[in-house]
Amino acid sequence: MKKIIILLIAACSSASAIAQEPNSHEQPDYLVSRWVIDVNLMGGMASQKFTTANSSVNYANGLNMSPGQLKFSNGYSLGGDAQLGFFFGQMRHFGIGAGFMYTEQYGKANLNNYHAEYQATDGNGNLYRQVVTGLSLSETVHSSNINLPVVLKYKTRFNKHWGFSADAGALINMRMENKYTTKASFNYEAIYKFDQTGDAGTVSVYDNSPVASTNDWFVTKAEFLKNNPNGNYQSYVNAERAAGINVGNGLVPNSTKGSTTYTMGSIGLLLQPSFNYYLSDYVALNLGVYYMLQPFKNAAQNNYRLESGIGTYSSVLNNVTASTNQEYGINFGARFFFRKHEKTPMNISFTDQMAPTQCLLEDGSFTLHGLPPNQSVIVDYSINGGSPYRSTSVVQEDGNVNIGHLGAGNYTGISVTIRNQSAKGKDLTLADPIIAISSQTTTSPSLSGICDGTATFKGLKGGNPVVVNYSYNGYHAAYTGTVNSDNTVTLSGLCEGKYTDMVATVGNCTTNGADFLLAAPIPSPAPTHVVEAEEPLDLTVPVLFDFNKSIIHVSSYHMLNETSREMISQDDMYIRVDAHTDAVGSEAYNLKLSERRGEAVKTYLKSKGANPARIKVYGHGKTQPAASNETEEGRTKNRRAIISKMP
Repeated sequence: MKKIIILLIAACSSASAIAQEPNSHEQPDYLVSRWVIDVNLMGGMASQKFTTANSSVNYANGLNMSPGQLKFSNGYSLGGDAQLGFFFGQMRHFGIGAGFMYTEQYGKANLNNYHAEYQATDGNGNLYRQVVTGLSLSETVHSSNINLPVVLKYKTRFNKHWGFSADAGALINMRMENKYTTKASFNYEAIYKFDQTGDAGTVSVYDNSPVASTNDWFVTKAEFLKNNPNGNYQSYVNAERAAGINVGNGLVPNSTKGSTTYTMGSIGLLLQPSFNYYLSDYVALNLGVYYMLQPFKNAAQNNYRLESGIGTYSSVLNNVTASTNQEYGINFGARFFFRKHEKTPMNISFTDQMAPTQCLLEDGSFTLHGLPPNQSVIVDYSINGGSPYRSTSVVQEDGNVNIGHLGAGNYTGISVTIRNQSAKGKDLTLADPIIAISSQTTTSPSLSGICDGTATFKGLKGGNPVVVNYSYNGYHAAYTGTVNSDNTVTLSGLCEGKYTDMVATVGNCTTNGADFLLAAPIPSPAPTHVVEAEEPLDLTVPVLFDFNKSIIHVSSYHMLNETSREMISQDDMYIRVDAHTDAVGSEAYNLKLSERRGEAVKTYLKSKGANPARIKVYGHGKTQPAASNETEEGRTKNRRAIISKMP
């Protein structure tokens, strides 16, 4: 393993020297050799999921058997691989590869809850019931894994230095050896049953009942302490062992090291994506991640027993029938392309593009990559399907050609010609940037009926022609002009009303403004006396509303303004507002809507100086239509509020 790591490090470190070849110009994938060698160092986490055989049947007359649960923990892996790859196709993005991989895994195999009771014979030839309890059944595992990877390979190069590659395929396992060091220890106890068998005298027999008889002789710690609470159990054990009885406390195996090899190889899975940094056309560094999945089959040892008596031990791995191994981590290495490459037709490897920075500004561009450096080149293209344009230039040292001073549009028919070779590029679109109105302010008309209101929008680029389309009380209108030097556009001469659907257009760029409402102020009443209007106030004219809205229609402002003036001039004037809806919608919803409409009238009158304490609001929903709800005209009349004087 150390030799492989040293070789891989040496190969990677040599990349810098190779990359400094004089007069080397980075080329697109299709100009580089089809053959490649990949070497990688790998390191990460490892896991094993075990399936074990039922070893309880291998104990003579086993009772109360608990073979335990085997689990793997604290796993990690180190290793490396080397592959030879071949890429095919014109662009050489896809290929196949094969090679050699060596990894080492480290971890712990832990067996929990082991307990066994079975028939045994002591040193004096007496039958008895051996009781064994596992205390610390842990093995430190060091596995060596040899594989032959057979993979599909993918690579692409983004620009001069950066690229991406990925390997995915099968791992053919050649060998999987596990070396272990155990920290196992056991408690050994014994239970004797004696039987009177005539002339033969008293002999020992095996007590095969699930629970040993209370008449048996228990050579156990629990029994000793029950009869000798202050006694020395270890001295007792030493004396019994000297008498030939197989007992002990915390005994370890005679041998704590060994190895086991899975008897059947497997076909596994390898995934290995990486980013590549190209030092030159022939050397790239790889940095990525990897994932390995390998299932193993194993024939558990015949008559396997974890222990066969004091001092014996068989690795927990010898009882494994199947193991699913996984590794995942980071890989680092290098990719070496063969220096000799074939002549391939010229091709544009990829295209960069930059959109204009402002509307109507021709500072966009596109750059063609992958061309032979220092060569005279002709670039042809069309804009928005028009007549072809032609540009002549020289390919830069890095193999790029830049076409600048371009405006927004669709660029098609892009092609380059160098001597007697030509190549086509992909169509592209340069889009104008997004513009936005950063803020807007409005000024209402100075008096009702006078159109001297304004709306100012800020955030557009000064000096550019602009068109502002909008709706005024539902009718389309437009403003045409030039954005001011302070990046503002001002619409002047605006009347009272509702302004919606505000859209500003600069060249091919558009942006939306917010809706707004302009309402003229009401003159203050004369302080000395009230001058009666030439025409009496007509309160029978309804206040109208749009569908499903509680916003007062601008056509009702005049009547409401007059109502507020009269309430201001007459301290004893009280009014009631009866609000209604059309028949669309539920009764409960329309009742709430009518109440909101009545409150909107009250709020408006209050804003004009009327005393809200002298205004009563009543909502009637759809219960009192003024016209038929079968027609739109009738429903429009029903969306109303009626103002009347209260006695």
